[in-house]
Amino acid sequence: MIPNTDYYHKALRLAAWAHYGQVTKFGDPYLTHPVAASYEVLAAQSAGEVFDVDLATLCAILHDVMEKSDVTVKSLKKDFGKKVAAGVEAMSKNPSLPKEEQLRDSLMRILEQPKEVAMAKLADRISSMLPPPAEWPRKRLETVTQNAVMIRQMLGGASEYLAARLDGRIALYQKALETRR
Repeated sequence: MIPNTDYYHKALRLAAWAHYGQVTKFGDPYLTHPVAASYEVLAAQSAGEVFDVDLATLCAILHDVMEKSDVTVKSLKKDFGKKVAAGVEAMSKNPSLPKEEQLRDSLMRILEQPKEVAMAKLADRISSMLPPPAEWPRKRLETVTQNAVMIRQMLGGASEYLAARLDGRIALYQKALETRR
């Protein structure tokens, strides 16, 4: 199935607005991250996996708009429907929880959603694990790696393709950790 290009474009426009002026931890314009995550989802489809490509792609594009702007679940529901809004809400960390509990809480809520939301989260993590800069401290590499392993363990069943892609990123970070001992 081909993604609904009208929704895809609408989601890109919202993400561009929501992330205007923001940059990734690698210094790139922030929009590159959700676009890369959506590409990972489309690659899973190209690899032969069968799923609701619209739900997974829209969640991948919009996954950070609630956390990083004033976009609400109500507005997402109005513009993209109940499933997308629920998926983005599940992917958003709860700021009222202690930082060390936020990821696990989000992953537990993702598990209550259709598998496409888990696929979007796997794609999110893959696209946020570019080769780590040499100046990153060891502790940061350890945290990113541990969080990726937890995501892989909890959500990997949603997509063999994306789980394998994430395994590759985890191996990249583990290799970086070995060279910095």
